[in-house]
Amino acid sequence: MALSNPLLDLPMPQAPVQMPAQAPAPEPPNLMLGVLRRWPWLVLGLSVGLVLGLLFHMQRTPIYQSSAQLMVVKSRPDLVAGGAGDARVQYVEDYVGPQVILLGSEAILKVAADKRLDEQKPFQVPPPEASADRVGYLKSRFTVSREKEPGSNQPSNVLLLSFKSLHPADSPKYLRAIIAAYKDELSGVYEDASTRQLKRLDEEIARLTKSQTDVRVLLQEAERKLRGVIDPATGAVLVPGISQESPERVQQRVSDNRAALTTRELERIVIDNRLKQIREAGKTRGERLATMAKLGIQSDRPFVFGELKDPESMLSHLKYKKGELSVRLGPGHPDMIVLSSQIKLLEDEIVARGGPADDELERYRRKLESELSGIAAQVEVLTKKIDSDEETARLMAPQQQAIRTYEETLRQNAIELQAAMRDKERVSGSRTSGGYEVRDVSKPADGYQVAPVLTQSLLLGAVLGLLMGGGLGLRAEFADRGFRSPDDIRRRLGLPILAHIPVIRITEPAEVQSTAGIDPTLVVFLRPKSGEAEAVRGLRTQLLFSLANRNHQVIQVTSPMGGDGKSTTTANLAISLARAGKRVVLVDCDFRKPRVHKLFALKNVDVGLASVVADQADLGDAIQPCEIENLSLLPCGPRPAHPAELLTSPRFQEVLVDLRASYDFVLLDTPPVLAVSDPAAVAPRADGVIIVFRMTPAAGPNTERAKEELVAVSAHILGVVVNASTEQNMGYGYGYTYKYDYQYSDSYTDQAKSGN
Repeated sequence: MALSNPLLDLPMPQAPVQMPAQAPAPEPPNLMLGVLRRWPWLVLGLSVGLVLGLLFHMQRTPIYQSSAQLMVVKSRPDLVAGGAGDARVQYVEDYVGPQVILLGSEAILKVAADKRLDEQKPFQVPPPEASADRVGYLKSRFTVSREKEPGSNQPSNVLLLSFKSLHPADSPKYLRAIIAAYKDELSGVYEDASTRQLKRLDEEIARLTKSQTDVRVLLQEAERKLRGVIDPATGAVLVPGISQESPERVQQRVSDNRAALTTRELERIVIDNRLKQIREAGKTRGERLATMAKLGIQSDRPFVFGELKDPESMLSHLKYKKGELSVRLGPGHPDMIVLSSQIKLLEDEIVARGGPADDELERYRRKLESELSGIAAQVEVLTKKIDSDEETARLMAPQQQAIRTYEETLRQNAIELQAAMRDKERVSGSRTSGGYEVRDVSKPADGYQVAPVLTQSLLLGAVLGLLMGGGLGLRAEFADRGFRSPDDIRRRLGLPILAHIPVIRITEPAEVQSTAGIDPTLVVFLRPKSGEAEAVRGLRTQLLFSLANRNHQVIQVTSPMGGDGKSTTTANLAISLARAGKRVVLVDCDFRKPRVHKLFALKNVDVGLASVVADQADLGDAIQPCEIENLSLLPCGPRPAHPAELLTSPRFQEVLVDLRASYDFVLLDTPPVLAVSDPAAVAPRADGVIIVFRMTPAAGPNTERAKEELVAVSAHILGVVVNASTEQNMGYGYGYTYKYDYQYSDSYTDQAKSGN
């Protein structure tokens, strides 16, 4: 009898799997990694690009180049002494630079095209017939440069001439024609190119001079329109213009007048406010004095009753005196009668005058109104000045802009004129500085091919091919929804990876001989020391950790689609748990394509789970032993007509309860989730669900859909098992290499074999 494994039977920490509420946010794709992952496309693109580059190279017309070297020596170099006959301070002018310009000039090329080219016939590829076309052909293919002094970067007096043609024998002929035309030019046989260049420069100088004259006339006309004509002797204006002032001065005056206008407007607002307060003042003396105090106006009446000569003051005085004497004398006293008569006379006089006399507040009001009238007049004047100045500025603007344009044109003309004068002096110096001698350093030889260059064509094809391959690889990468790495599986599913089961090698010899002839894929029994068996034992360990070593557990094993190997994985897991000392029953819940009886080579399949759930047999009669200790089998039995109804019936739940009470682990082999609805019916009755899938292009979306359907029925998913995993990249979108040491051997002998 097998002994239990104390390492596996120890209590293990519980590690419940938390189901995420929602999928994590997708990470941004790594384009470079995606391209490298699709390296076959890069190789294909590179190969195609190299082939196209080679074909492009073969289709291009060969270009041949011939070269020659000329030494230009001045027959009579001009030495300019730094002192009176002191040869120690002297320099030699650079006479070779103008010769480089002369050699590449259109004049020399025209002489070569018209006079010297026909002397070099025949040509393998004839030059153009028209003179202008010949000159353009020579100019596009001829180059001249100066060689460097040996051991330094200083230019020497040796010229390097090169010409490119379509045939190696034609290149030296074109060079000889150009060299002959250049020598003829230096010897004076044909028209001096410097003379034509001087003529062109003279024409340019004359044009610039005339342009300056015309612009000055326009400038004077613009200034006359702007400022008129002034007598230089007297300063009198002979012809009036828009304004004698500058536009800046006019604009400044407009700005100043606007500021003054704003100030007057503010003063007017203040005065209007004061007048409003004066108009709202009362008629009594006290109210008006209060308003005066509020406005800060000083009273000019020093006495209580004012001046006695003022009728209003006298009336106030008499009324006060009458009030004082009425108490002492009585109303019928003669003095009282006289006072009443005087008061009556003063009142009549005041009425005759039209009311009381003006007080200080009234005089201040009239002053403010006078000031307000003055401000209004000033505002009107300022407004007219501003309008006038703005109109003046508007008229001056186009003339001032024209003046600036003419002045800038004059400045540019002056710069161009100075440059033309310098060019004229340089060409004149090179023309009159003496004769030149041309010596052949190396003569033109047959041309050598310079284009096309094979490496350049291949490099261009390789770059284009890599771009094409990278684009195709990216397209394939974006179209692939499969898993790319273990982290990708965990991120997208939110589930742990319980194990990677390698491809089972059924051709390997068995280590244990089966008496019943079980299927060779059950490697945990037949080849317990193999890497595949070790991977299944790793799955067993992960399962025990996930369940915290709890017994009497019902574990459902399913897959997204058929062919993922879930039946083989379930059978091997059952064998591994049984060999660990656990009492295990393997239940075949796949009523559509049962495989358990085939894997274990069962002979009696007339009674099974379908018979028990349909009440056609007892559970004890349906369970069958096998040659593996601690492992019992409950096959499917006869296939029912309605499998989904049996799995959802109460009797199926009762069968699971009975099995749970009798065994440590009940493994349920169920059909694929996406194929039928049976797994979704079983999942709520199981303690945990394991999803097995193979790495195929559709593994990613299929597994995600399977998980969603299981979560929808509140299934407790323990994790996933990657089946048929290889040591290398499988090329199905599983873009990583995850290596296992499948050659690892158990450090112990299986319990069933060793008995310890």
